[in-house]
Amino acid sequence: MIQRRPQEFKIAALSDIARLFKGRNPFYAGFGNRDTDAEAYTTVGVPLQRIFTINPKGEVKLLVLDTYKSSYVWGPR
Repeated sequence: MIQRRPQEFKIAALSDIARLFKGRNPFYAGFGNRDTDAEAYTTVGVPLQRIFTINPKGEVKLLVLDTYKSSYVWGPR
C-alpha cells in the first residue's frame, strides 16, 4: 500500500535548506494550497501567523485566523 504524504517530502526538502543556514531559520513565511503544506511549514519553524493557504478561488487565508480572507482583483479596474 502506498501512502500519500506529500508533507514528508516537503519537510525533508525544507529541512535541507534550513541546514544551509547553520541554526538560523531562513523561512519568513509559507504559502501553499493544502493542509499538508501548512503542516510542513510548522514543522520547519515557520511562525503560525505567517502561514497562508490559497484556495481554488484564489483567496488567501491565514492559518491562525480562520476568519481572515483576502484576494486580488483580476483585470482593469
